[in-house]
Amino acid sequence: MRKIGIIGLGHVGQMLANQLVMNGKVDELVLIDEKDQLAVAIQADLNDAQTVLAVHTKIIIQDYAALADADILITAFGNSALLKQQPMAELETSYRQAKEIGNKIFKSDFSGILINLTNPNEAITAVLQQSVGLPQKQVIGIGTVVETSRLYRAIAEAANVAAANVTGFVYGQHDGHQVFAWSTVRVNGQPLTAAINGHHLDQSQLKIKANLSNWYTLDGLGYNVSAVTAWTLRIVTAIYADEQLALPVAIYQPQYSTYISFPALIGRQGIGNLLLLKLYPLEDEEIKSAAATIKHQLDSLKNIEGE
Repeated sequence: MRKIGIIGLGHVGQMLANQLVMNGKVDELVLIDEKDQLAVAIQADLNDAQTVLAVHTKIIIQDYAALADADILITAFGNSALLKQQPMAELETSYRQAKEIGNKIFKSDFSGILINLTNPNEAITAVLQQSVGLPQKQVIGIGTVVETSRLYRAIAEAANVAAANVTGFVYGQHDGHQVFAWSTVRVNGQPLTAAINGHHLDQSQLKIKANLSNWYTLDGLGYNVSAVTAWTLRIVTAIYADEQLALPVAIYQPQYSTYISFPALIGRQGIGNLLLLKLYPLEDEEIKSAAATIKHQLDSLKNIEGE
């Protein structure tokens, strides 16, 4: 039986629940939000929709105890609007929520794989891992998966190839210090230094185009939802199928002694082997800088603990 929990029923949490039920991806779904009325409404709406579906999902709401035997738990709490006001405001708010929710998850005896979507992603994933008490390999964040996919799209459009023909990774921080690791990028199996379909690709222009995609989304919607949802579902599929799929998720990287977005294999156990690729020296330094930024965020939270 496939059982998944979602904590936080904002834009992403709602879409995830909708996609899981509509596509028959889950047998039992546990939905939890700080607003009881919202959870009740989403449960009723999804149950109404299930009258036309060939499969049925049992939907449980506002019950942490029901997470005990869940395979996967997705945390999507928080308020992304705070990021536009002040980055530290989002960090402090998400931290307080992560501590409170993490304690409740701990008491539920949940022992599956936790996928965190809340920002700042790497720092809050670290806080959740400590609060929930699960092994580090079982607590991962969405990381720079979406940023990497934006890079793929920018390269694919510039080189006139399918996005599936592009590989490589963005390291560092989701919505923060992103490290475009050009040394890892291949297009039709060729490095960016080669001519691709007669095109010599400009790295700076590719980076601008990839970041513009995020800007357009935030400027018009105020939040990201579709790409985050799609990639979260992709991670869920990789876990259930034990794919050992390589993605740059937020993981604990012993080399930097912190959670950071770094490519790793994802399967039924959560995180498997890390992909220790040979990078350009400048890329190594930028990743160290991103790690220092994340550590600084976590250190700043110690003042809150003392309040």
